[in-house]
Amino acid sequence: MLNIIYQLVTAEFKEFYRNPGILFWAIGFPIIIASILGFAFTKKQEVNRNIGVIVDGSNTSVIQSLQNKVPDNESYTKFTFIPYSMDEAKLALKRGKINLYIEKKSREYKYYFDSNNSESHLTYLLLDRMLSGVQTSNKNVVQLQSKGDRYIDFLIPGLLALGIMNSCLWGTAWTLMDMRSKKLLRRLISTPLPKPIFLFSHFISRSVLSGIEYIILMGFAYFAFNVEIQGSALGLVLLFFSGTFAFSGIAIFASSRASNSQIANGVINAISFPMMMLSGIFFSYHNFPDWATSIIRFFPLTLLADSVRAIFIEGAGFNIVVGPSIILISVGILFFGIGLKIYKWD
Repeated sequence: MLNIIYQLVTAEFKEFYRNPGILFWAIGFPIIIASILGFAFTKKQEVNRNIGVIVDGSNTSVIQSLQNKVPDNESYTKFTFIPYSMDEAKLALKRGKINLYIEKKSREYKYYFDSNNSESHLTYLLLDRMLSGVQTSNKNVVQLQSKGDRYIDFLIPGLLALGIMNSCLWGTAWTLMDMRSKKLLRRLISTPLPKPIFLFSHFISRSVLSGIEYIILMGFAYFAFNVEIQGSALGLVLLFFSGTFAFSGIAIFASSRASNSQIANGVINAISFPMMMLSGIFFSYHNFPDWATSIIRFFPLTLLADSVRAIFIEGAGFNIVVGPSIILISVGILFFGIGLKIYKWD
């Protein structure tokens, strides 16, 4: 009995080590991710926090006085003060470009932010300590709870975009890679069925299923948190289909070569995990350095999430989202074409 178990376990290990793809995705990829995140979050370097400052004709010197404040070295925090009018500051906060904004009244500062947003609350505490030397009461805090200003209004559009990506990658890419591992794709190519039609059918089915998930999440957000669509509903529909097409194309490309579930899992995570962490789904990507932001904003998930937020919290019209939708459709066509060309059917 022990010999049988030994032989079975040995055979399993040999199968594992004979496949270099499994070795990379099971061992190499987690080490790479751990290294990147470990160095990013354990290295004691300054964290930049963007602060909006309400400036008008009577207090133009307030920016200079804030910049002359002694930085809080204990918190490893660097504050960047950006002048805005009141309307500009509200829009920048909705887009996640700033953590909060302040206004100087007489000798005191008034803070505007949503206290339910932990990042904004932490920024307020650090900034208040730097400006006053001690933590003060909340008498100068203005709670932003109107529609579009809350953290939940920032979060829900991001989750809608994230749901589209995950639905396509795990629903389409995983399904196709599972069919390859079961030798089902080999049977399909022996039929008169055109290969592009077969792959495109997955976009249709995924659009239906993702649409149901999309509607359910929006309904839940409306009834539970009173999150409403303030912009073009037709533009939101366009973004849904263009986003689904983009990530369906990426899913076709991702599934083009993988031949077993271990590699499939690694490929999907390698595509989805960086975008999920960096594309501003749960927190603003504007907190990253400028060089990183210039790259992140071109990620498909970033483009989709920013456009959906523009409709939900900025009241953007249909014409505003046409450009991003064209880019997303182009991404889908590009990856669909490359994936079809290199697709492994057996």
